[in-house]
Amino acid sequence: MDNRFEHTSIPIAITGMACRVPGADNLEQFWTLLESGGCAVVELPHERLNQELYFHPKRGTRGKSYSKLGAIVRSRQFDRQVCPIPPSLERGVDNAHLLMCQAACEALRHASLDPFNIPLRNTGVYIGHAQGSDMAGDVIYHTCIEEAAQFLREIDGFTSLPAQAQQEIIGELVSTIRSQTPALAADSPDVTINMIAGTISKAFRLSGPFLAINSACASSLHSVLLAARALQLGHVDMAIAGGASDCKGDSLVLFSHAQSMSESGTRPFDAEADGLICGEGYVALVLKTLPRALADGDPIQAIVRGLGVSSDGRGKSLWAPRKEGQVKAMERAYRHGLDMGTLQYVEAHATSTNLGDATELNALGEILGSKFPPGKKVPITSVKANIGHALEAAGVSSLIKTVLCMQHKRFVPAVNVRELNPKIDWDNAPFYIPRETAAWPEQPDGLPRRAAVNAFGIGGLNMHVVLEEFTEDRRAELSAQYGSGQKQPALPDADGQAVAIVGMGCIFPDAAHPAKFWELVASKHDPKVPTPPGRWRTDLGHKPGVVSAYSTPSILGGYITDFNYDWRAHKLPPKQVQQADPLQFMLLEAADQALKDAGYDKKEFDRTRVGALVGSEFGGDFSAQLEFGLRLPHIQSILKQSFAKRGVSAETAEQINEQLANVLLKHWPALVDESGSFSTSTLASRITKTMNLMGGAAAIDAGDCSSAAVLSTSIDQLISGDCDMMICAGGQRRMCLPSYIGASLVGALSTSQEPRAPFDAAATGFVPGEGVGVVILKRLADARRDGDRIRGIIRGVGAGYGETTTEGMSLAINRAMAAAGVDPADVAVLEMDGTGMPEHDQEQLQAVVSVYGDRQRPEPVLLSSVTGQIGHTGGASAMASLLKAALEVETGEMPATYGLESPLPVLTESAGVIQAATKSVPIRHVTQDGRRIAAVSSTGKNLAYHILLERGERVAVERPKTAPADQRKPAEASPAAPLAAPVPASECRIVRIGAASQSEIATKL
Repeated sequence: MDNRFEHTSIPIAITGMACRVPGADNLEQFWTLLESGGCAVVELPHERLNQELYFHPKRGTRGKSYSKLGAIVRSRQFDRQVCPIPPSLERGVDNAHLLMCQAACEALRHASLDPFNIPLRNTGVYIGHAQGSDMAGDVIYHTCIEEAAQFLREIDGFTSLPAQAQQEIIGELVSTIRSQTPALAADSPDVTINMIAGTISKAFRLSGPFLAINSACASSLHSVLLAARALQLGHVDMAIAGGASDCKGDSLVLFSHAQSMSESGTRPFDAEADGLICGEGYVALVLKTLPRALADGDPIQAIVRGLGVSSDGRGKSLWAPRKEGQVKAMERAYRHGLDMGTLQYVEAHATSTNLGDATELNALGEILGSKFPPGKKVPITSVKANIGHALEAAGVSSLIKTVLCMQHKRFVPAVNVRELNPKIDWDNAPFYIPRETAAWPEQPDGLPRRAAVNAFGIGGLNMHVVLEEFTEDRRAELSAQYGSGQKQPALPDADGQAVAIVGMGCIFPDAAHPAKFWELVASKHDPKVPTPPGRWRTDLGHKPGVVSAYSTPSILGGYITDFNYDWRAHKLPPKQVQQADPLQFMLLEAADQALKDAGYDKKEFDRTRVGALVGSEFGGDFSAQLEFGLRLPHIQSILKQSFAKRGVSAETAEQINEQLANVLLKHWPALVDESGSFSTSTLASRITKTMNLMGGAAAIDAGDCSSAAVLSTSIDQLISGDCDMMICAGGQRRMCLPSYIGASLVGALSTSQEPRAPFDAAATGFVPGEGVGVVILKRLADARRDGDRIRGIIRGVGAGYGETTTEGMSLAINRAMAAAGVDPADVAVLEMDGTGMPEHDQEQLQAVVSVYGDRQRPEPVLLSSVTGQIGHTGGASAMASLLKAALEVETGEMPATYGLESPLPVLTESAGVIQAATKSVPIRHVTQDGRRIAAVSSTGKNLAYHILLERGERVAVERPKTAPADQRKPAEASPAAPLAAPVPASECRIVRIGAASQSEIATKL
């Protein structure tokens, strides 16, 4: 194993666990269910699946589930006695967030911690999660029903009715739905997906990063990987990882559309296994490095010894698993001499599909068969037989089951297996299916018990985790091995943690690639426009000067109006492109640009070692349209009653309803999409499948900080050797009416005809924007070795969460400086997203001034924001700022900040520390050794990230004249070492290497 990745040998201790899964509200009940061979699958009650509206026994019936079965928790009631959070927080978030917070609370207590007095505040929270309760969907339904109702006017049968009847029917439809669903309000609960983790950070006053991750059914195990790498690299002191999922009728309909549901039950490994049973769960782990857990005297439930991640690459389809990808994840988990042959048990993913189970077990057979001694067989089971498929919570549910088996020293029986799957060679396989409870024997030679856990997600997203038993008898031995007196694996030094940007791509308003983006930011052009036709009906939703639950006072936005994806570029079916989320193809196009920019459209590279992560706030325009596809039966049921009341025949009513479905899905085809766009994980898996990459993929939601969070986790994976190259992307397409209304209700939406930029004293809020940005990342040493063109060097990333914006950003800046080994006085440029809300932006700047102004500076840091020009792009905003900063340090030019005319008072009062770029200026400040450094800040909900970025090559620093010109040698730039004999910065002048006109720069870009 490459010694650069020695830190990944540090074991991870599970110090606490908790669960709420079908049939079990806690760990004790879960063990009872498992040991007894229980199965919690039931026919779903009406509140989970309205069979009259959403069930039809015929497979392939649009908008219907052909299965009535599910596995649900006993109660979705949050218990304030168990988790006494403030009432304001309880009222302010989704119920799914509360249940996950309660699980985290119980896991912390299981770890012998007081959740409300945690000594290690730098705790990160990583939760696998894709969607919460029905609350977010209800709000979209309530808000947008008026536009959906207008589709009736495109139906001949409806327009033949009397005009008054038409108006009454549309009015009844709108009023009925709005009476049954909540309206947006200034105090509406925060139902954004990232708050599944943010609620935990807020409740327990944690200061580390928080995020939601979606790698489909591998999400919660993937959260363990992210947490483990952050712990091993010392970014956080403790982590909470887990998964949360909710079983709803929506999920049944979508899985039925893919024909992956079972009508009869969950039967992993059975010959008649015909699909999954949708389940749910809330599962949490408390994690530390093993050395720290031992030093702190923590209880230890088990030890994570290995983690492997992969993606399938190009396969037959989204839904078809690929053995080659699964094998990669398994192989990668066994680093540092970890012997696969010592495994005693495998907890399979086992979706309970005939093909899926066979693919997984044949992959296991292939890899274990070569490592096991002849004749060795180990038991294999899957928790899905007991609790159904818990979706995003499935992986950690399997992990907790395995730990419980270790602790009780017993294997539990596989249930619902009548006849073994004939597609698996059971006679020669290195595993067997246990039919009854049995003792888990001790290992020979005194080794601890060991097991493996699999999790795979649609789109070919794979995780494999190796677990090891911990007993109190081992504490002294492990303390001697990992105690404070022992040499610990070395962390990479500053250069070892540096990452190179070797390629860039983007699509922003009026900027279809990086050269156009640079032209845009260097110009005075304003690309923002009123909402274009085809996005949403402004004649219905726009009322100038009026703030309400149904209308927006402004329709100005940073819209992308000129993007047309060429399906021939990657030979994708045109129909699939038409029906899928357009954001998929914007990201794919930008990733293509970035690879070409890096020269990897021509150079060979190992595609098995390239991963893709996408930062995006989950939800958006596609999700809003999908909501109406899913709720068509409800709309049709209301219309049926309205028609009957007016004497319209049942036959005519049925025809109109059917035509309405066709018209709605023509305009909003999300329901009939076949690319898996309903899961934001496909934003990443679209890239890995199309480009045949096998390094793993996932989408991450950290709110407005999503792109920064993805950058941080991408760097962690590179530094840890999980991948050799990362496609790191940020993308957002969230410009639907509810987004505008939500921003206006809380006073965040600018209503000015000429909105000012963030950090302007006259700013009145932000303008929404959309777009994508992509960077190709490699370890700096590898990029130099491979002769890559280095567009920028990321020296460090820091994250922080606080009770105020100032606290969160201060933490992030200080952590970034410490990670990068950079002096704040050396930073020349600061790019920030900003909000356009003066009070909030002032808080951000106070943090900047407090850190950057704590010592004398040779030059004030130049402040700018691209938000005023292209709009606030939400989850993509940090990527837009990063690309702009990279181009600024590369060219040595700071363009004027569009819309920034009258800087906030804190800027004028701190002119020696920070200076707003109100006009274009050269970047004069450079370090004594020729480095030009920029910082990028991103913040949202008091979570902040700070990124330190250095020019790819150093600039020449010309010394003051000490001899006649003909006796002096010109200074030479060196990308690898400092320039000799540094002189005071005040005595230096900069020679901008390769400086050119803007048009020449654009050509080079």
